Amino acid sequence: MRYLLIIILPFAMTYASAQAPASWGAKLGMNLSQHYGTKGDEGDYQVKTGLRPGFIGGLYVDFAANDNLSLGFEALYAMKGSREQITISKMELDGVMEELERPAVMDVKYYMDYLEIPVLLKLKTLKIKNMEMVAIAGTAMGLKLKGYHELEGRVYFPDGDGEYSEIPIWEESRLSDVNMLDFSFVYGGALNLMASYPLSFEYRFTLGWDYLYLPTYQFFEPVALRNQAWSVLLSTTF
Repeated sequence: MRYLLIIILPFAMTYASAQAPASWGAKLGMNLSQHYGTKGDEGDYQVKTGLRPGFIGGLYVDFAANDNLSLGFEALYAMKGSREQITISKMELDGVMEELERPAVMDVKYYMDYLEIPVLLKLKTLKIKNMEMVAIAGTAMGLKLKGYHELEGRVYFPDGDGEYSEIPIWEESRLSDVNMLDFSFVYGGALNLMASYPLSFEYRFTLGWDYLYLPTYQFFEPVALRNQAWSVLLSTTF
């Protein structure tokens, strides 16, 4: 039900804002994204998350409710994902879960690109000469356009003389089984420069609330993680 409301709400608000003064433009910038919030059994494995840098950019339209409040709609191409290091202490061998004498280490990339559609409230909080400070809050729906998963790992088995044999592991996939839709909270702020050629510098944080069931190693269940991203954008009005 909540997903249906989120999908319908932008269209209802667009209809309600149709008579309001509108401005539109383009924005582009950079994402730093990662995943968080594993539900996995930490006794079996541990996950250390790293950042994925990526592009974010697209078009937007703002409808002014009054001099200080506006409603914004955006369509952005957003590159998200993370780089994970998974340390595995238990593994199923011959149908039995056994404690590994030396933990296996997996380096994993999760790259996902989205068409992200934020719906944002923008409130002007301060105006000084030709500058405005704006607070931003809202929600976003992401449609997964493509994905890529790569795992490179090492599993160690004892030789019996105190040494270990190292067995390399490599897997990849297109993340076709991972959620097509991703819903998020968005908040941040912007600095508008009202010159002859208007520019806006914006920072935002996008926090996903849906778990994505991402693959780990073939003998393990997917790990449940959420998207999050820090974005810095430069925009202009046409």
